[in-house]
Amino acid sequence: MFHNNQQLTTNVSRGFTLMEMVVTVGIFALISTVVIVRNAQFDNETLLQNLAFDIALSVRQAQQFGVNVRAAEGVFSGSYGIHFDAQSPTYFMFTDINEDGRYQSDELLETFTLGRGATIGEICDPTSKTGCDHEDLDVVFRRPDPDAVINNGEMSQATVELVSARGDGSRIISIESTGQISIKQGATEKENGGDTTGGDQLPGSGLDAL
Repeated sequence: MFHNNQQLTTNVSRGFTLMEMVVTVGIFALISTVVIVRNAQFDNETLLQNLAFDIALSVRQAQQFGVNVRAAEGVFSGSYGIHFDAQSPTYFMFTDINEDGRYQSDELLETFTLGRGATIGEICDPTSKTGCDHEDLDVVFRRPDPDAVINNGEMSQATVELVSARGDGSRIISIESTGQISIKQGATEKENGGDTTGGDQLPGSGLDAL
């Protein structure tokens, strides 16, 4: 009688050791944290950019109303403007009825709320030694000139800072007396290594802006 001696080979499946599992979970947690933080930062930057464009477009709308002499409550006025208050979550569109180049509460046309905790930060005059000491800003457009009258002609250029709710991001809306409006990243992004060169500019200074 012949016996076939068969060698039995046992394949043992080796599982994770405790140390390997801890390392794997740690790596997964680290990657997840980075993704979540970067996603939140991206959402914050996108929100700020959209809000900055909303502000710029509001200024452009006031310019169009001023040039086209839009009727406000049955009264045709040649001057329309935007009013900003520093450290405020709102800004206003108004019709400059008394033609003094400044906002009065009875001239209010529309109130804009920034939302998501964003606020107007500093209001600055880049061409003046007074710098960012301005508490408010009025940008007015008078027919038929598409140029901007800034604080009743006291400023040739103004910048409005838009700050995120957490204070970790900002945008700068620059308004020229020529009617040019541009947007760039604020000082916070510069400190974090962001690119502050150039900026997004709304085309034109007249009716072809939109």
